[in-house]
Amino acid sequence: MSIVTGRLDHVAIAAADVEAMVQWYQRVLELKVVERAGPNAPQRQRVYLIGPGGLGDGMMIEVMPRNETPRHERNSHEPGLSHVAWCVADFDAALAHLQSQRVEFLGGIVQAVGGGRLISFADCEGNMMQIVERKGV
Repeated sequence: MSIVTGRLDHVAIAAADVEAMVQWYQRVLELKVVERAGPNAPQRQRVYLIGPGGLGDGMMIEVMPRNETPRHERNSHEPGLSHVAWCVADFDAALAHLQSQRVEFLGGIVQAVGGGRLISFADCEGNMMQIVERKGV
């Protein structure tokens, strides 16, 4: 028996501006706020967002305030977590939506492992995201 259920619960992102990042994820990826936790002061609050699958099916994003450690430029193959990939039902529609939101794409469309397509882009603070369609996996 596996100790995991097969889906991620959440990914946490430490942000310079929590509210700006929450608004970006609401606007660009159409995520919904499900909870605000922590102190009432906005600069100390953690915000949890989720997609249309809801808490039973979807992965959450936790946006929390960053500390004062300077952020350095990184590339996708540095040690540690690299990016967050979002499954999409309609790649072309998702791509058109991201283009309409003027996201910064990080390269072009490439073939996904096992078939399908993916493209990488940056969120409002430069964190790498992807949309991916899966065919035959």
